[in-house]
Amino acid sequence: MMGNQHYQEVEDRFLAKTYQKIPVLAAKAKGTRIWDAEGKEYLDLMSGYGVAILGHSDDLVISAIKKQLDEIYITHASVYSPTRSRFLQDFMTIAPPSMRSIYLSNSGTEAVEAAIKMAIKATGRQKIVSMERAYHGKTAGALSITHSSKYRKSFQPLLMKDVEFVKFGDTEAIRGALKKGDVAAVFLEPVQGEGGINLPPEGYLQSVRELTEESGTALVVDEIQSGLGRTGKMWAHQHWNIVPDIMTVGKGIGGGIPMGLTVAGKTFAETLEIGEQSSTTGGNPLACAAGSAVVERLRRGYVEMARDNGKYFLQRMEEELGKHRLVSQPRGIGMMLALELRIRFLPVLMNLIDRGIITLYSGINTIRMLPPYILSRDEIDYAVEEMKNVMDRQLNGGGSS
Repeated sequence: MMGNQHYQEVEDRFLAKTYQKIPVLAAKAKGTRIWDAEGKEYLDLMSGYGVAILGHSDDLVISAIKKQLDEIYITHASVYSPTRSRFLQDFMTIAPPSMRSIYLSNSGTEAVEAAIKMAIKATGRQKIVSMERAYHGKTAGALSITHSSKYRKSFQPLLMKDVEFVKFGDTEAIRGALKKGDVAAVFLEPVQGEGGINLPPEGYLQSVRELTEESGTALVVDEIQSGLGRTGKMWAHQHWNIVPDIMTVGKGIGGGIPMGLTVAGKTFAETLEIGEQSSTTGGNPLACAAGSAVVERLRRGYVEMARDNGKYFLQRMEEELGKHRLVSQPRGIGMMLALELRIRFLPVLMNLIDRGIITLYSGINTIRMLPPYILSRDEIDYAVEEMKNVMDRQLNGGGSS
């Protein structure tokens, strides 16, 4: 195998410059660890932007994929599939009871596109309400309801015109947006992910549910990042005892194989007619086989693992970093965590990478983490210790180790 520099140079030469690259080359991965081509080991608190919920190369997922490869790994959804049938039955064991219809796609963004169509057609309305700091994807429909101007500014002519953004957590803002009775759907993440791991105030989601029901508006809950046990319950919205009309799912559901789901009550899902929403590879047998393995793992205690490990991780950050002069606030729920800083995140992020820890970020001053649920207590202690070491070095004017 060639060294890191060769592979990095090839990507930099040929790959479209649409990703913010970090100086890590992932050549091999297992569990919570990644190794580069030269053997350097990293503790992965990014997990592929929240995809590797079970850790890398989970044995059950690999076994399901290998078995499916020997049978059939691609067929269009216009043809029946025993593997797809098994996945649908398996997923229904963890889906909210009111949601009995699923559209299968290849990503969370595609799941959002289908949800927009369902809401507009079912209600006969055009307007969408979304949240400030929301992220729902970057295809035209999903981008229309994603808040950040840095993603939107170059593509305004492509975006839906009748979209209103309101402050996340502000019940009166939702009430005002719905008062005319012309809103097809309110889209929200129960816990905002890219926005910085923002939790809703108590009572907010219940109020949004009540107001949308009163106005005949669909409530669409984006569980692409927060779902599948990430917050310590199967679905993040269950922490606040609400039932949405439509739910979008992605990231970890395929165990690393691209997969997205739009899950809805039949009133919404069955408004779409044949041909109005389809995908060449959505619901392919390979993804469905992996998806069934993921569901099996989640039913075997992985959700509780995320809850308990996330609680411990947050507790350790509060103990070791909560009063640090460069830290504003540790926060999170389950394995959806953030460390808000009083300085820009970049030197902290780069120093952590240098010390063998990969994280995410939000905005300009937040380190964000979406670790695999299987992270051990020793690994959590190690990660927090290294964060403290980096913060101390930064405070004292130190650079990379």
